[in-house]
Amino acid sequence: MIGWISGDVVAAEEDVLLIDVRGVGYEVTVTQSTLEKLDATDSVELFTHQAVRDDAITLFGFLSRDERSLFRLLIKVSGIGPRVAMAMLGTLPAQALTRCIADGETGLLTKVPGVGKRTAERVIVELKDRLDALPIGTVESDGVVEDHAVEEAIRALVGLGWRAAEVRDVVAGVHVDGESTEDLIRAALRRLGGEA
Repeated sequence: MIGWISGDVVAAEEDVLLIDVRGVGYEVTVTQSTLEKLDATDSVELFTHQAVRDDAITLFGFLSRDERSLFRLLIKVSGIGPRVAMAMLGTLPAQALTRCIADGETGLLTKVPGVGKRTAERVIVELKDRLDALPIGTVESDGVVEDHAVEEAIRALVGLGWRAAEVRDVVAGVHVDGESTEDLIRAALRRLGGEA
């Protein structure tokens, strides 16, 4: 199994990076947020998960081991395949996704393409008690806001389909010091939905 890859980015198409590793080109599927973070780099190091099916072998790439661990937990849930797990990680930052699961927030999870209410409930039921094994952020209610909370909220909302310019204004309007990324996303969704 290929668990890590390091090389030069030859091309990027939609959600796939073509990485040259000493003359061999590997196609690695990544999230949109990963692509954005790698925008200006020529070389990359990714933790990978190799999925083998009858008709394909696919590599999924992650910037951190923690993100890969969350991905591996997600694909153990009945009805969640690698593509849906990547959509979840691409829509919500890992910390926000972990918090949604811990808090039983089906509403945010159903914003992910391919995730309906039943699937969201299944994710919460099957993973809620397994989050302690993840070193991604904290799942307690009194989490400390990270410096990039606003950036993560904007990226998550753009991933849900809103225009970046509109989202920036809304997030700036609802941002409160000491607020977690997840609370910021919820407040922005209420404003975008016309509730506030």
